[in-house]
Amino acid sequence: MREKISFEINKNTDGILEAEVLISEPLEVLSIMVDVEQVEMLMGYLFLQDESGKTRFQKLLGYSERVIQIGPSSECTTIGGVPGKIGQGSWKLTLCIFTEEVRKYLGAQTIPVTFEITGEKKEIKESIGEECWVSEEQKCPLYYDQFSWNQKFNGEERWYKGDFHTHTRLSDGKETVANAMEKAKQMQMDFYVPTEHNVIHTGWKHTEVMIVPGVEVTAEKGHCNLFGIDRLPSRIKEIICRPASEQAETWVTEILQEAAERGWLVSINHPFLHVWKWKFHSIPLRLVQFLEIVNDPTYEYAKESNEKAIRFLDLLWQEGYRIYGIGGSDSHNLIEERYDRALEPSVAGDPGTYVFSKGLTPTKLLQNLRKGHVYVSRYCTLEVEITADGETYLPGEHIPVGTKEAVRIQYQVVIRGLEECPVVYAVINRVRMGMELTEIEKGVYEAKTEILFSAGEYEWMRLDVRKEDGTFLGYVNPIYHGAKTPQCKTFGEMVQKASGMI
Repeated sequence: MREKISFEINKNTDGILEAEVLISEPLEVLSIMVDVEQVEMLMGYLFLQDESGKTRFQKLLGYSERVIQIGPSSECTTIGGVPGKIGQGSWKLTLCIFTEEVRKYLGAQTIPVTFEITGEKKEIKESIGEECWVSEEQKCPLYYDQFSWNQKFNGEERWYKGDFHTHTRLSDGKETVANAMEKAKQMQMDFYVPTEHNVIHTGWKHTEVMIVPGVEVTAEKGHCNLFGIDRLPSRIKEIICRPASEQAETWVTEILQEAAERGWLVSINHPFLHVWKWKFHSIPLRLVQFLEIVNDPTYEYAKESNEKAIRFLDLLWQEGYRIYGIGGSDSHNLIEERYDRALEPSVAGDPGTYVFSKGLTPTKLLQNLRKGHVYVSRYCTLEVEITADGETYLPGEHIPVGTKEAVRIQYQVVIRGLEECPVVYAVINRVRMGMELTEIEKGVYEAKTEILFSAGEYEWMRLDVRKEDGTFLGYVNPIYHGAKTPQCKTFGEMVQKASGMI
């Protein structure tokens, strides 16, 4: 078979373009050649549904190659595809374009976009890889019926390093999956969470780095990550087609409710970052487990927005919420690339988010992430030891007082990897207290403190590590005692209450 489908793209083009693809007989492969002069400008989503209505391909047309293929195996199927039979019947090709971007970049221009569809096998450079997470029998929407949630990657009890906000060429990242994994190994990462914009990976290249499925729900008024997903969220297609719609807030709320029902974890991304700040103010905070407190620290606006996120999270804890802080590189660039005026390249693994776990499987990582056994750092690693009444605790845990009036807590941290002496603070109920430091060996620093949690009180304490000039180095999630009923129920109510304090 050979068929051509053409669309004309200009400032008046509707955001959703559809065409029927008629397959007259079963095929071994289906190949699509994308012909557009400015594919980076187009940045549209391409979807393909088979004769039974199942999604067989989903991808953001950005920095990827122009040849797309669905074949019998994951190694001859392009990333974002579902391998298997190419059945006879009516398939549907859908192109969802960013109308705002088209108007911005094209002006009065009109550009043609042509898809040439054949049954000829092509050489592809961006295949799914050796591991396939979906099958032809997958449920609708895309469902991970082949992902190994309990695959064991390590048996040690320790802190594991990873990144909870990453991008590849499946969406708008510039790195291939293979290169992303090379970078992950260079950054000594144990796990990697791909969070593409509104699309999900359907498999992965073989790697020693543990992969945990995620997605970045991306709309005009904000972005949030979902971790541990087992399928494509149900309202994603609506958000892709109408990201600026007045209904987007309702769709995002429905996705977060779906996350709660299915056990996915939710993080609000870069909540105060420039034009990408979170503006879905009616979202209930009970549906959120994490706040991204450090997003790509090399970016021009990062320092101010990340500091606001840290202060805002302190206010959330003071309000009574147990929402934990995590980091995300949000890296889109090639490894040698830097943003304008950046002193360092933007790389996956910077910042590093560390999760304490007894052994490493996707399920165990997510369980310990949910408990807040997490710290975030740049340039250094932290060894945290928390004891009370002879018991050892981890960040994120409740410290019981028992029948006494108060419990005395010993808190110790050892910091490795820094050339200069850091500054360490204990932040107790939003009050910062400096901790004395000892250099126990060259480049290794130790800080200790004792605090009291009183019976009948709601109290919390976290750790803050800085350079002398105040630059961020580390954030250890709080320990706490007691409970408090929050008065602010939504993100917007909390922002209003925080006015002037962040």
